Amino acid sequence: MTSFLLRREQRGLLISVILGLVVAPLLLFLVTFELQREFVRGKTLRAAVNQSYEQRMQLQTVFSLLQDAETGQRGFVITGQQRFLEPYDAALRRLPSQLASLRALRQQDGDVVAGDDPVFDRLVALTERKQTTMAEGIRLRREDGEDAARALVSSGEGKVIMDEIRIVVAELQAADKAALDRRVAANDAMTQRTERLTQTLFVVLVVFLLAAFLMLSRQIRARQQLFVVAQATAGRLDAILDNAQDAIVTLNPSGTIETVNKAAEEMFGLQREALLRKALAQFVDLPDRGELFIRQLSGADDLSKGVLRELTGRRTDGSTFPIEASIGLVRLPEGERITASIRDISERRRVEKLKAEFVSTVSHELRTPLTSIAGSLGLLVGGAAGALPERAARLLGIAHSNCQRLVRLINDILDIEKIESGQMEFDLRPLDLGELARRAVDGMGGLGGQMQVAFELDVAPGLPLVRGDADRLAQVAANLLSNAAKFSPADGVVEVKVSAPRPDVLRFCVRDHGPGVPENFRDRIFSKFAQADASDTRAKGGTGLGLAISREIVQRHGGRLWFESEPGQGATFMFELATIETRPRVIDTSEGAARVLLCEDDPDIAEVLSQALREAGVRVHTVGDVASASAVIEIGGFDAFVTDVRLPDGSGLDLLRRLRADAATRDIPALVISAEAAEGRGEALDVVDWLQKPIDLDRLRTAVHRAVNGHADSRRIEVLHVEDDLDVHAVVRDALQERCAIRHADSVRAGRAALAEARPDVVILDLGLGDGNGVELLGDLHAGGEEPVPVIVFSAQPLEDKALAASVDAVLTKSKTTLDQLARTVRKLAADADSKRRR
Repeated sequence: MTSFLLRREQRGLLISVILGLVVAPLLLFLVTFELQREFVRGKTLRAAVNQSYEQRMQLQTVFSLLQDAETGQRGFVITGQQRFLEPYDAALRRLPSQLASLRALRQQDGDVVAGDDPVFDRLVALTERKQTTMAEGIRLRREDGEDAARALVSSGEGKVIMDEIRIVVAELQAADKAALDRRVAANDAMTQRTERLTQTLFVVLVVFLLAAFLMLSRQIRARQQLFVVAQATAGRLDAILDNAQDAIVTLNPSGTIETVNKAAEEMFGLQREALLRKALAQFVDLPDRGELFIRQLSGADDLSKGVLRELTGRRTDGSTFPIEASIGLVRLPEGERITASIRDISERRRVEKLKAEFVSTVSHELRTPLTSIAGSLGLLVGGAAGALPERAARLLGIAHSNCQRLVRLINDILDIEKIESGQMEFDLRPLDLGELARRAVDGMGGLGGQMQVAFELDVAPGLPLVRGDADRLAQVAANLLSNAAKFSPADGVVEVKVSAPRPDVLRFCVRDHGPGVPENFRDRIFSKFAQADASDTRAKGGTGLGLAISREIVQRHGGRLWFESEPGQGATFMFELATIETRPRVIDTSEGAARVLLCEDDPDIAEVLSQALREAGVRVHTVGDVASASAVIEIGGFDAFVTDVRLPDGSGLDLLRRLRADAATRDIPALVISAEAAEGRGEALDVVDWLQKPIDLDRLRTAVHRAVNGHADSRRIEVLHVEDDLDVHAVVRDALQERCAIRHADSVRAGRAALAEARPDVVILDLGLGDGNGVELLGDLHAGGEEPVPVIVFSAQPLEDKALAASVDAVLTKSKTTLDQLARTVRKLAADADSKRRR
């Protein structure tokens, strides 16, 4: 949890840094870009103003030249003196160049298209007319005299032209002023937009910087909280490691020791500082095959999945001792590391040696005299010493029968010991299971006559071979046949059948028509020394080891042995073995494995799921319809229930609803399998997981493991409820009292006192208490180096601090959470915590 929170905070910090490196420069670039554009617009506007000023000045110059020319022409007309023509001539010389300059300035203006300026062209035309009129007046004065020239001037033609010139000049000036005003207005609008945009960008930048600062501050606080939690977690882990009985060592890939616990110091006789940075090969004998250290440890196995090795350890004084090392590969941010949990198995080896010696003693010291006794009694009973009195013969028969029972008991005990110690060897060869069944039935002729039971054999033709040990499988067949004969009624029939339910599997079935297997005995029928308690079955005798031995033998062959029985309808015991071509790997199911009921109508899918569950270490009972599942559920004894939704005679969800409605079965963990994963998910059926076809077998194993571990413990759960509202506590207590023992604390101080008195299995914590906040108790719950107590926050107040929310196991809100949900959460957390302690 701590590593997850740390990674989340690191991602948040990384996002903040990325935003800071991207958004802030982007905002500054946008502000700079807008200001640069504003500077360019200002420069352009100044150029336009200057150009407008130059145009107006040029217009005024042209008009002034025309006025100078007109004044000189009039002076010459009136006086006839040549000196009045000097300003006239000067103005006419300058006028063309000034008009050309004015035209060039107007063409530079964006509002005037080159070659298309009618107003200016009109000015040029009027200027030429004016020049022509003035030249005609001068000519008349020179050639026709003063009166002719005065007459021309008095006609007013020159004044009319000058008035039109004034009008054109005024139009040009007005047009230029209007264009300039438009540019100024547009520039002002753009300047205002730039001001608003710049102000907005500055506000966004300030807000962003403020948000980045707040986020950074929050990240720093969160990291500080995580650091405190990490320190507490590291302290707990150190305490757990130092209190472990096994030596726990961490190695780098080259085999150098990086960390050790106290048990390692005691095991190898050196202080921690002396062990660190030393090669493990100095303390453990490892096979040196010239390979890398990891290859030396793993051999042909996958080290990432964990391997178990029996090696030899070495102390500083040179003495050696046997060890068992559980080795695994872990991947850390700094690289791969190897963890090794090392256990001194000297005591185990000594016990195994004593056990082997005892078995050898039993084998020799008991079997030898029993052989003589049984043989002698057999000879006497058979008449080897002549005819015996009736009373003596009866007593010898009793002695001989009980001697045979004692021999079978000793043989069974020795077989069990061989199996558990791994000393039982199997001679696996191709085997005809049908022929083995015939020999087994023939060998039961004497027992059948004694029990007044007949055996009927049905062997399907053309069966393939299996790979097995003929003697051991014959022992299994004999056990099943003898049990069936013992529990069959007089003149009954035991049906023996060998068939192939699938091309890759052969099935050996033995069916009797006796009373069946009692319901209270079904869970332990394959246990050692297990016998039914009913007097009629107890009278049949037996060691109670036959079925346990048979199951172990079948499992060592890679098969499975199970039974089906209905009260009063007899029992059918069956075992299956794979044919030679498709024999699966051997599965060793533990004696105390949990039992899972699988309801699946497709035989292929049922076989795959059964195999996966058996590999997960559970016993599986498979049925194919609702009716069969209902009958098995009524018998009981299952730790988990796995069902398909669509079954031939109904819905698995209906079956699950009936399961939840019955007080005796409502707490059985259930898994649902369906081709449509959404079927029924909206109902409150309290399932461990919903699995969609095709099924993820690893997820199935994990879910079943969680289910059976959570359901296996039936003890009462110790719950501490920290709540200041007595009414709320009362309803919670009533909802949990069936499975939980409730203690109450109404304040932070009372909660600390209750925790100091005894650590509960689960804590239900309110936030708003009379003397403080309930989260103050989290430090007490995580202190002391012990395994942390699961915490459920059950409060009307939301837990807004995400770091604190992540440090607890569940956050439930009052009025939004039902008491059933609270109860299920309590049971689940208690089961998970108990499972961790067991591991």
